[in-house]
Amino acid sequence: MDEYYQLQPSNPNSYHFFMYDNFFNHVNFKPENINILDGMAKDWKKECADYEAKIKYYGRIHIFLGGLGPEGHIAFNETGSTRDSLTRKIDLVPSTIEANCRFFNNDKSLVPKHALSVGISTVLDNSDEVIIVVFGKNKNWALTKTLTEKPTPKIPSTFLKTSQNTVVVADYEAIENNYKHKL
Repeated sequence: MDEYYQLQPSNPNSYHFFMYDNFFNHVNFKPENINILDGMAKDWKKECADYEAKIKYYGRIHIFLGGLGPEGHIAFNETGSTRDSLTRKIDLVPSTIEANCRFFNNDKSLVPKHALSVGISTVLDNSDEVIIVVFGKNKNWALTKTLTEKPTPKIPSTFLKTSQNTVVVADYEAIENNYKHKL
């Protein structure tokens, strides 16, 4: 669903590496059935357009599994992303860089400042089911806003409400204040 821009797939912090190390190397997938955005593409616009075209060619995303960022991003659809957004290059916001610096020796200067990401429309309009997992106290604010605010580009995860088939799975720390407020 996303990849840091200009980070080698062999870098242990790339999502490409993560997916192979934690999933694809442990299951029986044909390599041609694995589709990850190429963060090293010379022409990122073409890479993003080709990704959208591939989804349309195959018809649907059966299950989209993603997480929730601390400010409400899904994939790398940062604050300001609109409901009609498609796969594109994203400027990462400071909170995302801060949250991800733990993977880069706690050095913000090493965290890529851009990523390629599926768009909100790409996910919500092309998926049979969207599953969002939310873990940790640092996601409480985003989850609360996702559940209580009207859809807005300020909190991209609020657009999940515009999908008929979205499931949110959260741990107790992420829902603690929500539980107290009986959402």
